[in-house]
Amino acid sequence: MTKNELALAIGHTISNVMSRILNTGAAQYDLGNVQKIESKSITKVLDESLEELDDLLAYISYARIRVSLLRAKLSEHDPIN
Repeated sequence: MTKNELALAIGHTISNVMSRILNTGAAQYDLGNVQKIESKSITKVLDESLEELDDLLAYISYARIRVSLLRAKLSEHDPIN
């Protein structure tokens, strides 16, 4: 992968995030001139952030398990061992 290909891949990820903000996120959080998060107390924002971090940890753990399983399967056929 070249640096340009890597940059394009990262740009694609950023585009996906932007799309979620403008579509799904807009339907859930857009209040016109402000976002719903702006009208929440700091305590509420911190509580929700902790919940999101817990969810993220669960997703990362599951992704690690899947990558590990995939690695085990692919290593059997890896021509560069």
